[in-house]
Amino acid sequence: MNVPFARRLGIVPACIIGVASAATLAAPGAADAALQQCSGGAIGGQGAAVEKVAQGVWSTGFNTSSDKLACSGKQGSKQTPAVTYTSTSSGAGLRSWGAETKSESEIRFGPTNAFVATAEAPNSTQQGEILKEESVDTEETLLTVPVAQFALTVYVNLPSGCTATSTAAPGRLVLNDATLEGIWAGTIKEWGAIKDDGDTLTPSSCDSDTITPVARGEKAGTTNVLKKYLGLIYTGTLESSSGSLTWDQLSEGKPNTVWPTALTGLVKTTVEGDAAEAEKVASIPGSIGYSNLAELRETSLFSGAGNGAGSARFWVELENSAKGSGSKQKFTYADPATNGDVTAAGSANCAKTAYTNGENPFPPPDLAGLWNQVTTSVPGPGEVKEKDYPLCNFTYVLAFTKYSLLAAKGATEGEAESVENYLSFVADKKGGQAELAGNDYAALPKAVDTIVARGTATIGF
Repeated sequence: MNVPFARRLGIVPACIIGVASAATLAAPGAADAALQQCSGGAIGGQGAAVEKVAQGVWSTGFNTSSDKLACSGKQGSKQTPAVTYTSTSSGAGLRSWGAETKSESEIRFGPTNAFVATAEAPNSTQQGEILKEESVDTEETLLTVPVAQFALTVYVNLPSGCTATSTAAPGRLVLNDATLEGIWAGTIKEWGAIKDDGDTLTPSSCDSDTITPVARGEKAGTTNVLKKYLGLIYTGTLESSSGSLTWDQLSEGKPNTVWPTALTGLVKTTVEGDAAEAEKVASIPGSIGYSNLAELRETSLFSGAGNGAGSARFWVELENSAKGSGSKQKFTYADPATNGDVTAAGSANCAKTAYTNGENPFPPPDLAGLWNQVTTSVPGPGEVKEKDYPLCNFTYVLAFTKYSLLAAKGATEGEAESVENYLSFVADKKGGQAELAGNDYAALPKAVDTIVARGTATIGF
């Protein structure tokens, strides 16, 4: 039985009370059907490194905020159920709920793994694999919940003794779409081949140094987002160890860790997370990587004292518009952060980023549908592409509308109550969304937040 937690305010329709009471009598040991807001108990979640900073902000705010949807000891039952989060990777999160999992020992449900975070929204195959874990294979019980916008930041550690500058970003490099795609496809291999908007390396001997790409070794949401964006730039196929595939095909599922064969010299991390990739790039002169802005800035490896403009380690600006054609074509560029490459946290420069959803309208109509095709937009030649930073996307939390279908595997009614309470707080524009400001994320667009608020209300037992 699914009992959405409108009852968290203590108001339970008589028909629901009757049905719930019957179900409780029929199932010895079943949880109290009259749970109120904040009475569900402690829960934990894990997954995407992209959400590490956001989850820390939200879990604290959930127990301290005066927002009506929080649990600070003043709302609902006046309890303060704790929410903990373990930053692993999107792949680890998805596997823990049964997507692409070979070993049953990896799969777990229950309060300690009550929700999964991922920057790779599950595709139809992954959704099906997760739904098979339920006692009854019921469609539309798995929700893909957008919780924040993040800026995927491309950053470099120039060859030893080298500095760089450009017209648009003095002391740093800028990258056109074609250059960004060429670096990761393996067709641009030397630093001197980067010549966008006055890009110049000093001394000139740096031009012949090889670019060393660094990628996440594990299945990662950031890899998914980068490859989907590269697929907007180049729609053809690339040779890889998994065959001739498009960037889109390389972005999700098992090919997520596979790169084009032409990308020689690729270094992969051996430790999960964005911070590990930043540390690897920082240790290899002449390298380039990609990470979520929030966690990258926390490392202080590419911003702050001794880094940023004029140094060897900085993040780059990316093309966000192109006007004209041929020799008269002019580009503009955008920084992933609203306050640039500096020490202090700002916000992800994604507030006006435009999104698409493959051949379908954006946003998808509900949370039970597929969000895996969502990415930014690239209009036709000569048109303005984005008003803000182009390489933004959403990060998600997965939850169920019927946790009772996983009761045999440890899911509880209290768990469902706390998940609903927590995600409702996260989605609230005066709660969790407001707390993203100044923490290097951006709040959800209004149209998406409306869908999320409606969808989280259906989480139940």
